Amino acid sequence: MIRHTLSPATGFHVALALCLVVGGGCARTGSHPPTLPPEAEGGGGFSSEEVAPPAPEPYTVELPENIRLIHRQMMSEAEEHFARQDFNEAIRGLQRLLALHPQQEIEAEGRWMLAQAYQHTGEWEGAREQYRALASAHQLVPHQSEAKQNLLELEKLLEESRRPPQDTQAVRLNFTQLPQSEGFDEGIKRMRGDGVTTLLIDLGCRNSPMEKGDRKGAAGASALKSMQEMIRSFVARSHLQNLRVYIGVAPRCVGFWKEPVPAAWHDRVYDPESKVTREGPFFDVFHPSYQQFLLNFFDQIAESGVDGVIFLGDQPIGIYEGLGESGIKSFQQIFHTRFIPGEVFQQPIDLAQLRNSTPPRQSSSGFSSTQDPLFWRWMGWKARERLVVLEKVFHYLRRRHLTLQVGLEIHPHGLTDPLRALVEYTEDAMEAARRPFTFFYVRPEIDREAASDQKQVVEKLRRISTKAVLSRLLPVVDDPRRVWVSFPADGRKRVAPETGQDAPILGEFPVGIGVVHDLRAFS
Repeated sequence: MIRHTLSPATGFHVALALCLVVGGGCARTGSHPPTLPPEAEGGGGFSSEEVAPPAPEPYTVELPENIRLIHRQMMSEAEEHFARQDFNEAIRGLQRLLALHPQQEIEAEGRWMLAQAYQHTGEWEGAREQYRALASAHQLVPHQSEAKQNLLELEKLLEESRRPPQDTQAVRLNFTQLPQSEGFDEGIKRMRGDGVTTLLIDLGCRNSPMEKGDRKGAAGASALKSMQEMIRSFVARSHLQNLRVYIGVAPRCVGFWKEPVPAAWHDRVYDPESKVTREGPFFDVFHPSYQQFLLNFFDQIAESGVDGVIFLGDQPIGIYEGLGESGIKSFQQIFHTRFIPGEVFQQPIDLAQLRNSTPPRQSSSGFSSTQDPLFWRWMGWKARERLVVLEKVFHYLRRRHLTLQVGLEIHPHGLTDPLRALVEYTEDAMEAARRPFTFFYVRPEIDREAASDQKQVVEKLRRISTKAVLSRLLPVVDDPRRVWVSFPADGRKRVAPETGQDAPILGEFPVGIGVVHDLRAFS
């Protein structure tokens, strides 16, 4: 089952434009589970390119009259459902009809009506595939010219809807901070009145069990379903106020929503003191079956109607982490070498020595771990492979939820101290910025002990983040809208984003950049 979601504003403009394209008004129906178009069934691959389906072959076999009569009757029933604006029933009937390979004229009429029914239910991908099939037919068929025009218009609209909104003003809250009664509606009304456009809900690292100190007790299917229903409720109520909803999730924490948790999913961590490898507290993103669980988890989040998801950088893969069997095996196959943690990490890593240093080009006996080329190969491979995994999830979600926004958090050290970020956080920020994620989210580290004065802390973090984003990230991306910056709120329970020349937060940033007010830091 697929569901393509649009932000409230974008969805309105897309729907309006599509109505003008196909002619006639667009009516909204009740919520029905959308149907998977035949071309998308079984989608589990990761190809990032969209390949046009083969053009339909002309039918040369004459069907018996009784079969043709059944096809006409099915078409008539679908037309009745469409006329009553029961678009989901029309879709189901038309899909059954097309699966029976009716005569060419009925097939063309069925595809045309199916495309319009998909549009009415927000199934943009399904509509596009039907228009594409009509437009690419080998011979002239009814509605072919209209299908070509509608296909061009639809693809233009979808491309624009994939770009981040202009001037995002977001508020970030923990999932557990959200009230589940009338207080939520009152809260989002105040936010909207203050100029907030987006609600960013941080799921945390497996909310209840982690907070209870029970990492082994997974949430299970029932808790996942309950969380999904709550998000769906938050989304519906927020969209009534034209407030977009994004969900932030740390990929290494998703396994806590599985019950029971497969032992093989847990990451492995090397202890430099005891020189042994043990089970880590979080999950191995390099494990194939865990990657499949990631796909399913984020797909269910997207099914809740959210406007976007963000891969948060919480619980990054540390220096001595990421040592699961799957990752090591893959590394050894690629580099044709043996990887033994006890040999690679002969000495503890001194992060202070990494500043302004460069990886060596050749090995030499007696060198420390950071002077061993195998160490740097491992660090570089981990960072690239992590991006590969997240990009696979990105493409999977984009195919199933065509307009879903997918953001990636970048650690500020990835911009200011890339070598340290590579080792300490398994992150290559510049490589990440070249990947096709919708936007990139930079959240300054919060040093709670740096100063007792809250305003001084906020200002210090603002200066560091501003410099890093302006000098390193913005020159790489093609649109300021693809950059979000985060600042801890200054203690106010209401956030009124400031604009104009006197705005201290947006002062040096170009127009269009997104700002996230983090209400978790000092709440």
